[in-house]
Amino acid sequence: MKKIKASTFDIAGVYIGTVIGAGFASGQEIMKFFTSYGYKGIYGILLSGVLFSILGWGILEMGYVYKIRDYRGFIYFMMGDFLGNIMEWIVSLFMFISFCTMLAGAGALFKQQFQWPAIVGILIMAALCFLVFLYDIKGIIVINSILVPFLFIGGIYLGIHSIIYKDTAVFSSILMGSFHFFTNNWLSSSLVYVSYNILTAAVILSSLFPAIKSVKEAKRGGILGGAALTLLGLSVVIATLIYYDKIEGLEIPILGIVVNYGQHIEYIFLLVLIAAIFTTAVANGYGFLTRFCDEFDLTYKSVIPYFMLTSVLVALIGFSTMVTKLYSFFGYIGIFELFIILIYFIHYKINKKRI
Repeated sequence: MKKIKASTFDIAGVYIGTVIGAGFASGQEIMKFFTSYGYKGIYGILLSGVLFSILGWGILEMGYVYKIRDYRGFIYFMMGDFLGNIMEWIVSLFMFISFCTMLAGAGALFKQQFQWPAIVGILIMAALCFLVFLYDIKGIIVINSILVPFLFIGGIYLGIHSIIYKDTAVFSSILMGSFHFFTNNWLSSSLVYVSYNILTAAVILSSLFPAIKSVKEAKRGGILGGAALTLLGLSVVIATLIYYDKIEGLEIPILGIVVNYGQHIEYIFLLVLIAAIFTTAVANGYGFLTRFCDEFDLTYKSVIPYFMLTSVLVALIGFSTMVTKLYSFFGYIGIFELFIILIYFIHYKINKKRI
């Protein structure tokens, strides 16, 4: 069997890094979209993983085959100029909101862990992102190639540790369904979760089109990224199910879990969370900056300082508020794009077989 090229892992790494932000790695998103449904949340995360794999594969392969160079070309190809322009602006706005949410997540993280004012964490993350933005897309690829393996190992460790060291009877009762849950609608929750994540992931994956060397590389990169997101999602769902009573109401639920593991593990996961926030922040911030500059014919580096200042002010709204209110709103909008991508990919595959 031939070895998968290193560039395949680069593609998967950028995909993973875009999705695993403050909401995912902190447990805030997972708690809202999956854990709140009890054991059925596991079904939801499995469905999400399948969708992430198919969508990532579809976006990357169609972009390579049709020689599309960026997100604008991709979305206009599927939706036409009118709808494509509307969707492009919706996605751009969401990328801005996501970037601000990552900054807010950093503020919440430092506040919960060190009792520092939230603005301190916000400014630290803003400064780190500012440095990466100066290096354009190359900086994002490098950051993801370094930090994503660290994120993956940390996430998997969290799930394994929770299962091994928690009372087996407690875990069994959760899976049996005695765990309290608010609604049975885990299916729509899963779709909303994938749809708002694919809004931003599609933009970043689109920027990789010129670097893809083959159809196989596109397929492997998308599927590998989706599989990794499935494993990480399962790890966080299991951990938050087990410790739900102790972490309900926390802005950073994962820190509420690892505090039981000892101080050394707690600080390792603190670094994992910072890395998760960082990778998604730079991906979303870069996506918005390039779109904004292209639309108004502005110089990329001249816009960065104003962008950072505005983002810091918006981030003061608060992390959990932004995840709960804004992510769901954009998720419902994103369902349209999700189904469009799936329909076009299926149509492309059917036609390919006929040739």
